[in-house]
Amino acid sequence: MHVGRLASVGFGFAVVLSTGCALRRMEHTGTRSIRVAVDGASVLALDVGAGYLRVQGTRSALDVHVTGTAHAATAATLDAIQITSRRSGDTIFVAGILPPSRRGGGAAATLDVMVQLPPSLTLDVTDSTGESTFRNVGPLRVRHGDGGLDIDSVGGKLDIVDGRGDMIVANVNGDVHVIDGDGSINLSNIAGSVTIPRDGSGEIQIAAVGGDVTVGSKTSGEVEARGVGGNLAISANGNGSIEYRDVKGHVAIPAARDH
Repeated sequence: MHVGRLASVGFGFAVVLSTGCALRRMEHTGTRSIRVAVDGASVLALDVGAGYLRVQGTRSALDVHVTGTAHAATAATLDAIQITSRRSGDTIFVAGILPPSRRGGGAAATLDVMVQLPPSLTLDVTDSTGESTFRNVGPLRVRHGDGGLDIDSVGGKLDIVDGRGDMIVANVNGDVHVIDGDGSINLSNIAGSVTIPRDGSGEIQIAAVGGDVTVGSKTSGEVEARGVGGNLAISANGNGSIEYRDVKGHVAIPAARDH
């Protein structure tokens, strides 16, 4: 297992993790950096916990380069913040490690992470809280808690399980599967089909899809679909309107909401 830790340098953004009822001033800052050789690996499993996450695929990249900015209230807490990696078969595992929470107002800690990698790797990402951005990556699976998702240019299938926050997805060269809690969903330029079996509140906007669009149960919020190359099927939609145009296949939606 490799552990990355370097000297103090800023990263440009920070998200605060509350480790108790009150946050303390985070006066200690340091960078964390690690490089992992690809060497025939095909999957990167990334678990960064809470904080900002930015993932950038770069064709010239020969390894996985992970850089983080750690912030803490005390030097001891700062030392406990790490980035680790290990390899098992064709999978690289990278994790952000933060100190455990303490009741009654423990020290605050943050870890914001940037990842540069070859776009050929398949990504399996777990990110509990914070804004997450993905650019020019391979097939992607994201399990995300709270915070926005911004995804552009995916070279394969995209699978998202999201808790709360707005989602913007564009330019996916494959199918898109989304299970969402609260927040808006905006999908555009999808080569394959779009399936949203379950969605909470928030509007759904879908544009320029090569295959079918299927929306299952939805609590509330309008649905708009335009430029669908296959069929459009919406099973149920709480109290929101449904609008569509330029659908090449069959349309199956509740009759009372047909526009």
